Amino acid sequence: MLETTLISYLIVGFLGAILGSFLLHEYDNYGKAKKGLKLRSICDHCGEHLKVKNLIPILSFLLQRGKSTCCNKKLSYKYLISEIGLASFFMVCLFFNNLTTVGLLFPALLLIALIDEKFKEIPLVLNIYVLLWISLNSNIGEHLMASALVGLFLLSLYWGYLFLRKTEGIGLGDVILLTTISLYYGLPEIFYLITISSCLLLLKIIISQKYKEQHAFGSWIVLTFGAFILFQEFYVFVG
Repeated sequence: MLETTLISYLIVGFLGAILGSFLLHEYDNYGKAKKGLKLRSICDHCGEHLKVKNLIPILSFLLQRGKSTCCNKKLSYKYLISEIGLASFFMVCLFFNNLTTVGLLFPALLLIALIDEKFKEIPLVLNIYVLLWISLNSNIGEHLMASALVGLFLLSLYWGYLFLRKTEGIGLGDVILLTTISLYYGLPEIFYLITISSCLLLLKIIISQKYKEQHAFGSWIVLTFGAFILFQEFYVFVG
């Protein structure tokens, strides 16, 4: 029994490490031209294609002593940290029986936050992933009307601001994300989420004093959504 449990944790941890490596690769290469399925991982320094032995999560970094095998230059610790971090997170989720819920949602939320903060946009594929997760983990029909109202309200803000100021006040990716989350929470919870997200963004703007620059809103939406989910799961676990 103990051996079976240990093997389960090792398998889940390894899958988490693979996903951590994949997410970092997607983040580093986001916005770059891709050639279908021929895209392969390359060395950060010399650009040489990496071999399979160089792509084993955690182990490759440790066995190579933190250096590339092609040009013998130091590798960034971000690879090791992301792989260990997500591997540990998956194992914790398995321990609390939340692997198929929290474990499958948070990597996507993290990637949305990172990409939105850097590029000020939310990839449609990640919005679709969140929609699929919500479809599998809630009764979307229960909050369908609330989601439609939220979507129409946000679209009116989007088009109104665009018409009056000739620029976007809120991104379409943010509109899709909030409309999707409305399918999970409904009213009035979604307004609580929007209010908290807006306050966090406003606090960031005040602290950074970058009043005229464009700021990402989606990253604060997913941060608040993730916090709500964690609180919900913790409450259920304690109860």
